[in-house]
Amino acid sequence: IKALASAIDARDPSTKKHSENVSTIAMEIGEEMGVSEADLESLQWGGLLHDVGKIGIPDAVLCKPGRLTSDEYTFIKVHPERSYEILRHVDRLKGAIDGARHHQEKFDGTGYPHGLRGTNIPLLARIIAVADTYDSITSSRAYRAGSTHEAAVKEMTRVSGTQLDAELLDVFLRICDEDPALLVQLGVRREWDDQ
Repeated sequence: IKALASAIDARDPSTKKHSENVSTIAMEIGEEMGVSEADLESLQWGGLLHDVGKIGIPDAVLCKPGRLTSDEYTFIKVHPERSYEILRHVDRLKGAIDGARHHQEKFDGTGYPHGLRGTNIPLLARIIAVADTYDSITSSRAYRAGSTHEAAVKEMTRVSGTQLDAELLDVFLRICDEDPALLVQLGVRREWDDQ
């Protein structure tokens, strides 16, 4: 499973450690919320493998340094369903499927692949969405440098209740306040690092 996660990150060098970071953050949120041991295991694997469906996306789209065209974005939008198609065949990963399949749903129902809304989005997917959003903002990509923790918090707060589950975001922000070592582990810059 870890080898598969590494293969995902290897497809796009700018996302190195993304899957691992998403898994780490998701596990922290799950532990703070007191989810079951089985759900924690599903968060671990779901976080690691949430982007496994990107294996089928052409490099020209996945690694493009500029803005995606509408057609290219359509390729990206199918990756959660491809993740489902890959993971559904592995009994050990059954619990991770919902997190991988629905991590791009938005709390207001405007996400993909199924336009699920609010608590109709599986809890593990909502947790992974918070983790994925944070790491996506704070990690450097081919088309931009990673942002600071403070910039990520500002952006995530802006989309709280529309893109992200506000309650889960609050849990994550509390974890960050109480455990600044997590940000060091994730390699996230702080505002004062740039001064």
